[in-house]
Amino acid sequence: MWPRSIARSFSDLYVTPGPALHLPRYPSYGPAPGPSDTGAGDFDYFYLRCPRYLSCQASRFLLFGGAFLSLADEAALDLAGDWSGYWGGFYREHFPGRYGEVLRYPGPQGFVQRVAEHPGHSVVSPHPFDSRLIPAERYYLDPNLVARLNDKGRMHELTDRVPRAEPLSPAAFAQDHWRERWPLPFVIKITRPSGGGDGVALCHHEADLSAARTRFAGHAVKVQAYLAEARANINVQIQVAPNGDLAFIGASQQRVEGSGYRGNQIDPHWVPPEPVALICDQVAGRAAALGWHGVCGLDLIEDADGQFWLIDPNFRLNGSTPFFLLGDYLATRHRHPILSTGYFCYPGPPAELFERFHPEIDRRELLPIGAHYDPREDGSTRIYAAVISDDDPQAQAGLLAALAARHLISGIHL
Repeated sequence: MWPRSIARSFSDLYVTPGPALHLPRYPSYGPAPGPSDTGAGDFDYFYLRCPRYLSCQASRFLLFGGAFLSLADEAALDLAGDWSGYWGGFYREHFPGRYGEVLRYPGPQGFVQRVAEHPGHSVVSPHPFDSRLIPAERYYLDPNLVARLNDKGRMHELTDRVPRAEPLSPAAFAQDHWRERWPLPFVIKITRPSGGGDGVALCHHEADLSAARTRFAGHAVKVQAYLAEARANINVQIQVAPNGDLAFIGASQQRVEGSGYRGNQIDPHWVPPEPVALICDQVAGRAAALGWHGVCGLDLIEDADGQFWLIDPNFRLNGSTPFFLLGDYLATRHRHPILSTGYFCYPGPPAELFERFHPEIDRRELLPIGAHYDPREDGSTRIYAAVISDDDPQAQAGLLAALAARHLISGIHL
């Protein structure tokens, strides 16, 4: 097993050799990109979510930039910098050494200008943008390597502990010859980097396969064995240092509905069992040998027979990563904290939300680490947060119900 990471911020986790810009946003802006929002460039990324969803995602990663200069659009709230009065002091007091400077950019493409304005900074992002937007040489690592490691079609190059699968060309996928070898149910995955579950289709019925063929038309895919009655869906996060050393960031149980990620259940004291650790060590070690370093989040499934399989490599920050940097903060109130993380939506502005739930935040029962608000849209505030209890699932369920009764509803609701 690896030593625990001592990182307190994202810049600690990535250890870039010089100053860096953190652009925590995916390079695809919807199913029909405009001329500058290319979805068919040299680092194509399959992502079908709307721009507001992508903006909400980026807001999760502003509080813990550390030495990074984090780029954000105008709807993302800088919890340590935008507040005046109590809440600004709250975040600056409780998270020293974690938050860093946030630089705003206007409009959906303003980040391009901000990157150009800082030629001495390397760029850290979840996935490379097309080089017409951000030149390949600007990234902290070779973007071809980052794209390769995040490609679901190449997982077998990192470990043999992957479910049985067969690659299919776009033409083959559109036909039925492969169906003789693959009775339902099965999983269809696009064989290039993707996110948010958009590149994955669980097929239990013919209608599911028909929908997958429509969604992935023209793309290479792989058909993968469906692991029925899975016991656990685990995410393990490892820090890979520039010299190849590995450190354990944290692990969690993932909450998944359909093929979509809904959040994590985190026990900070839980460590991966040996079979999981061996798979993760092999994957991270092989990535390090290729010259990669940073944060990798590896999704694994425990099947009905107790066997573990890698189902998704994510060589980037994961949604749960910020919460693993909070051990000392949580320890001031909880002996054995259990965190349920995800998006929450409130029908009002941020100041109203924070004042309404002031007692829960002070008691460390509710911890927002990102917030998004665009008054031009629906007037709702969306936060990325943890609901925390002291190793008491019933108390946590009761707290979630109490929050919902006061209109803080679980989910992003876009």
